Amino acid sequence: MGVDYYSVLKLGKGASDDDLKKAYRKLAMKWHPDKNPTNKKAAEAKFKEVAEAYEVSSCLFFFLWFFLFTVGKVCYAIDLPIVEETLKQSNDMCC
Repeated sequence: MGVDYYSVLKLGKGASDDDLKKAYRKLAMKWHPDKNPTNKKAAEAKFKEVAEAYEVSSCLFFFLWFFLFTVGKVCYAIDLPIVEETLKQSNDMCC
């Protein structure tokens, strides 16, 4: 099973976009390699993990991909035409 990006950001599954952004900024500042000169390698790895978690969690397309193929074993229950229409409407929301 894949990484739980919400736990990386220390958030619950129902977090809002604002919660995602705040958590990302807080953790990015904490783990920025320039802020951790004594342990740059570990800080850089954690910083990249936090950045990936934010990117996947904040982008609807990546979120749906993550949910359908990494977390969800319920993909048979999702109405695919609705998902496709949502993705078409949300092109501006995605990275």
